Amino acid sequence: MTYLNERSIFLEAIEIDDLNRRTEFVKTICEDNLALCASVQELLAAHESSDCMLDRKLVEGHPIDESAVFSPSQSQSFVATQHVGMLVGSFRLMEKIGEGGFGLVFVAQQEHPVKRKVALKIIKPGTGSKEVVARFELERQALAMMDHPNISRVFDAGVTEDGRPFFVMELVRGLPITEYCDNYQLNLEDRVRLFQDVCSAVQHAHQKGVIHRDLKPSNVMVTLHDDKAIVKVIDFGVAKAIGDDLTERTIYTRFYSMIGTPLYMSPEQAQMSGLDVDTRSDIYSLGVMLYELLAGTTPFERERLCSAGFDEMRLIIREEEPPLPSHRVSTLGNRLTIIADARQIQPSRLHSAMRGDLDWIVMKALEKDRNRRYESAAALASDLRRFLNQQPIDARPPSAVYQLAKFTRRHRKSLLTLCMLAASLLLGTIVSLWQMLAAIRESDQKDAALRKAIAAEKQATEARQEVEQFANRLTQANLLLTNGQMHAESELWSSALEEFTQATELQPSYYLPWVVRGQFYARLYMWKESAEDYQRALNLGAPVDEPQWIGVTSLFQVMGYQSEFEHLQAKYFAILKELNSRPKWNVLRSVLIAPSEEQDVGLAQLAQNWLDQNVPPPHLRRPPRGFAGDFQRAERLPPIECEYICGLAFLRAGRHSEAVRWLRSAAAREWPARGLVDAPLAIALEQEGKSSEARELLNHSKLRIQDWMDQAMDIDSINRKLPWFYLAEAIAVHREATYQLLGTRVDSQPQIAALRTAAIRKLDAMAK
Repeated sequence: MTYLNERSIFLEAIEIDDLNRRTEFVKTICEDNLALCASVQELLAAHESSDCMLDRKLVEGHPIDESAVFSPSQSQSFVATQHVGMLVGSFRLMEKIGEGGFGLVFVAQQEHPVKRKVALKIIKPGTGSKEVVARFELERQALAMMDHPNISRVFDAGVTEDGRPFFVMELVRGLPITEYCDNYQLNLEDRVRLFQDVCSAVQHAHQKGVIHRDLKPSNVMVTLHDDKAIVKVIDFGVAKAIGDDLTERTIYTRFYSMIGTPLYMSPEQAQMSGLDVDTRSDIYSLGVMLYELLAGTTPFERERLCSAGFDEMRLIIREEEPPLPSHRVSTLGNRLTIIADARQIQPSRLHSAMRGDLDWIVMKALEKDRNRRYESAAALASDLRRFLNQQPIDARPPSAVYQLAKFTRRHRKSLLTLCMLAASLLLGTIVSLWQMLAAIRESDQKDAALRKAIAAEKQATEARQEVEQFANRLTQANLLLTNGQMHAESELWSSALEEFTQATELQPSYYLPWVVRGQFYARLYMWKESAEDYQRALNLGAPVDEPQWIGVTSLFQVMGYQSEFEHLQAKYFAILKELNSRPKWNVLRSVLIAPSEEQDVGLAQLAQNWLDQNVPPPHLRRPPRGFAGDFQRAERLPPIECEYICGLAFLRAGRHSEAVRWLRSAAAREWPARGLVDAPLAIALEQEGKSSEARELLNHSKLRIQDWMDQAMDIDSINRKLPWFYLAEAIAVHREATYQLLGTRVDSQPQIAALRTAAIRKLDAMAK
């Protein structure tokens, strides 16, 4: 053996118990290097004179012998005496609270110099081998070096009367971090904040030269101090000193021994060689804990690892890539609801809440290649802090180059064969193409200039003709639309429809003919044709903040055009966000026809503000005279109808008592469409617990809609007393109310089809 410095000589010398042999060993190794010999002797002298309890040998004056530290008889004797009340030094054992691979943990009462409850850890009877005793001493020294609020403190240490080492540490009364977060239903952000304290404690241990090597939820306890959650990292029983200089008895981790808990074990730990474990192993374990805190389960299922063989388990840990946390929650089945409730989030939103930054942070900590993990626990905590502050994080998904490199390494032989075959085919193809191109290049060059000139002239001519034709068609289409509207107002429906149809055929890419014909169909209650025309106009980019679009959201909803309904509703939401001070009641009404995630208290407050600005005091309000006429030119609705829309806004915002107040106010006076109030008021009353009144109103809404449909069957005039869009809105909201109150769905299509049939008959009669 070649000794490079006094440290290596010192560590070898202290293993020699006989002082004469130790001195002879040092002189022989140092040879003529007197300075080196003196330095080692000083280290040995300091070692022998140490008075610190945590620096002494575990059993002073007695070399530890693996076969004789504790005999079976001694173990049995100890078992017989480890009852409540046993006195260990100045500490009286009260109850056992934990048990590890080699240690027992008790709650103990310190009798003097102060009285307090502590945690006392002592070696198990019958397990006192050199390795166990050395690991026990290693944990004592590791904890003694720590001075951090999130690491359990060491108060005292000693040896029992029968030579069994123990040490006394802070009693942590708490729960494992995963149980605490679930029991107190911490949301994702609060879990991340609490986990930052764990990272801080691990960073402190690493700075002190200690790797924990067994980080898991049961070793990270959370206790409450003045209603504030405090993290405590415990159990450094399998910790490894960085650089092997933590204590004189730092042991050599046996070759082919696996230290740690498989669920939280890093790939390098699963290789069963402790010589290749550094602080980044703890980073991996932190990543597993963060994964479990977020997704409610570990990257690999506990049942799967437990049922797997030893070699298969190691292979899974070292080779298999875990799924993203956001993807993992989608595979939890019935457990998803429980896990989402514990995080105060809807199950449907849990996936999106973790997708992105949290996925990247967790997967960077769980990298199989430790060089790609966070370089320290502090770096992991910093990225979590940036996530909480809505700042760009350092973690990023693996690049395409990195993923390609990993794929190439896994399939090296197959890819090599494939590349050689592809190269041969490519080379042959290139030669053939080169010869072919050389043959046709000369001919192409001669004709290129001529073809280019001819094509340019042709394109110019076609473009000019197309512009002229478009202008002519546009003029004709506008004239047809004007004539068609005049015929429609004169009750010449057949002529109006013919002219509208000709306009759509002349300008199929122009939205206005489709809008005008769609409005005409709607007034005739031919809603199927109307919805198709409005759909075409919407796809052509028609501006929807126009009078012709009033009621189209209700039309799409009633006729089952769900995607078009959502598209149109999104446009109206955008208009509301950009509104100036002028109220636009019909735009607001259009986004309230059906429930939506974007509906919130802001819309209700907007409606309230509009009412405060534009509605006169109650004693001055009167139903508008003649308002049953042309609603399409009504930019400003009557106050009573505005109150109805305000009540609808409060209903969508979930503020049901205020919705009831406004809807009752709108229902208290006469106005042409007062029946619109019944269905939303029934929904609000049901939410308020007034089921009897709600069902009475629901029945009243049904009768009112039937009455309106009976009136609509009278198709002698297109200018009916009640505009078509009121009936469409009433049907849409009545469907929703019926489903919420009774759990049944209303099928209005037969009645709507009957209205359409009557209109078609009238058109046919006019055509004759």
